[in-house]
Amino acid sequence: MKILALTLIIVLSLSGCMRRSNVEYISLQPYTKITSPSVSILAPSSYPKTPFKTSTIHPKAVIYLDRTIPNMMREDIRISAEPLKSEYSTLDRLLDKKLNGEFEEYFITLPLTEWKMYNTFERGVNYYKDYVDFVAGLKCGTSVESQNIAEGIGSKKYWTFCPYYDKQGNKKYIGIDYRFYFTFNQTTFEGSDNVSLVKHKFEEIQLQFKYDMKEIFDSIEIYDMDKERMEKEGLLYNKKYTLETESNAKDKSLKCTYIKETDSWDCIGRETGRHCTRKRTEKYIWDCKDK
Repeated sequence: MKILALTLIIVLSLSGCMRRSNVEYISLQPYTKITSPSVSILAPSSYPKTPFKTSTIHPKAVIYLDRTIPNMMREDIRISAEPLKSEYSTLDRLLDKKLNGEFEEYFITLPLTEWKMYNTFERGVNYYKDYVDFVAGLKCGTSVESQNIAEGIGSKKYWTFCPYYDKQGNKKYIGIDYRFYFTFNQTTFEGSDNVSLVKHKFEEIQLQFKYDMKEIFDSIEIYDMDKERMEKEGLLYNKKYTLETESNAKDKSLKCTYIKETDSWDCIGRETGRHCTRKRTEKYIWDCKDK
């Protein structure tokens, strides 16, 4: 297997670029190595005739990949290393050995915020899960949401955050924002000229996306992580990302019914059983009780 070295700093010198409004788009062959100052990944190997692309419009500290598999899905992935600020109290737990060990139970039962609950109405979000993943030996928090299908196209969005100590003793995290947009019933994405003769099921589309992400996660290297400190403090794990973790977590989203007599919404957690109500006119004021 030949691994091609590629850095975002020198991508303009590569061939195979497309110019669109003064922005360079670079096609990435399977296993191409993409680097930023703190992290690197390998481009996934699936669908080599429809390669991922990256763009020079994004800062050097961000690795950005996207592609559209005609009439199946569009994949959009961003990876960056960021300072862990004090307000990220949930992530900070992962850099404390005791709290790190208790993090999974804490995170998977963490109630939805009021604005996330309101997204049931605002953006048609009908699926929320929080769970733990393992990336580059780090324990990470992952959140996922999905929206209703509109005009034949739906979406599923993931956020994975992996805190670590860098070699200067600073708290940082790898942030991975990854999502796919899927299409059914012969609906075409913009840029797709013909309707695919292949009918893809949602489970097939989602599984392919997860396989792509597993290749990325398994290839991640973090250049500035203080591995010696992380190992000494028991914050590194001999575990990898698995495809099944999401399916084992509970869906925290709400199923809501409008009560005309009280002009309010009565909601129940789809899998948590959490009962929440709010007045129709009070978007972010909820009264909730656990099951």
